[in-house]
Amino acid sequence: MPGPILGEDSQDEIIRKLISRVEALEREVAALKQTAAAPTPAQPDVAAQPEASTVAAAPKQETVVAAEPSDPDPSDTGKYTFHGYADLGFLRNEDGLSDKRFNLGEVDLFATARISPKLSALVEVVLETDNQLLVADVPVNVERLLLQFRENDYFNLDMGSFRTAIGYYNTTLRASWLQTSLTRPMIFTFEDEGGFLPLHNVGLSANGIVPSGALGLHYVVEVGSSRNYAQPGRTGLDLEQNGAVNVALYARPRSIPGLQVGFSAYHDKFSPEPASLLSRSVWAAHAVYQANRFEFLNEVILAKFREPGLGYGNIPGFYSQLGYRVGSNWTPYTRYDYVNVYGRGQVGEYAPQYVPWRTVFSGGVRYDITEAVALKFEIGRETSPLQGPWIRAALQVAFTF
Repeated sequence: MPGPILGEDSQDEIIRKLISRVEALEREVAALKQTAAAPTPAQPDVAAQPEASTVAAAPKQETVVAAEPSDPDPSDTGKYTFHGYADLGFLRNEDGLSDKRFNLGEVDLFATARISPKLSALVEVVLETDNQLLVADVPVNVERLLLQFRENDYFNLDMGSFRTAIGYYNTTLRASWLQTSLTRPMIFTFEDEGGFLPLHNVGLSANGIVPSGALGLHYVVEVGSSRNYAQPGRTGLDLEQNGAVNVALYARPRSIPGLQVGFSAYHDKFSPEPASLLSRSVWAAHAVYQANRFEFLNEVILAKFREPGLGYGNIPGFYSQLGYRVGSNWTPYTRYDYVNVYGRGQVGEYAPQYVPWRTVFSGGVRYDITEAVALKFEIGRETSPLQGPWIRAALQVAFTF
């Protein structure tokens, strides 16, 4: 059924489950054909490989995501899948400057390959056409590049570049087509777009199920190197990659399908400028419900920066988003974002440059034209310590292929 994702698993895991089920049906049909005693009238091949758009849209079906993951089959070695997500739109008064312009959004290319029964490779490359400065120059961002080891439901290991398990939104919803809203929550703005949270790391990420019965506990443990990005208005940047550790725990209780509750604790060294090395901690918690036509997302974070003798800076923030699917195509939604900055000393003085906004109240509607194309309209009111409040609006077409 068209609409935003209303399942419990991540987008990558959902795609794997769907492909696994399709391949199992193909093997079953092949076996039946070999043992048939007599020819039968021609029938549609029910196990035929779905088109790319159907595979990409299938995660929205709750019956698919409820399936248990199957063990890898040796015959799957060499299997390759590819999907893409893109969007384009029209923006008005985006930064309170009364601008009007068409905008070509990001092109997100996602591919996986089975190397062996327990090893697979994943690559996600983003063509950042929305950040294009020159006609012939399009920034390319390797969003994820992973060698994945899948032992069992209790231990899996990802090696390479990954999105940190800080909260829910960062690991679940990347491309615009996958999310109900036209824009991301402001606290989860990516680092290279001015965000203050460490949403990407390079290193190792272990995850799996914690034996907990109906509580449905899962864990994530990550070690790696964090990224730093230069942005206009900041006082400088040290490109040094600093060690990071993140631990997350979340529950998906069987008694309430669609509910996920969890928290995470992240720590690294952050270099906002040369010769400066701050201790950074990020605490996050979330409560998400996506079922029965409802989407209710809630996340809160507290980011802390400090260095002995230079003071500290704290950034608390949260967002809350509510959506409801009307019929089979319409999903109106509303969201409130809030953040604050305070501190002391030199750290407290330059901390506000990382958060040039305070509150954003937005609302909109998503209309699924087909299973692969969605039309979105959003209007919002934003406040900032740098200028007066303003109203912005945007129209977007998001699609998958």
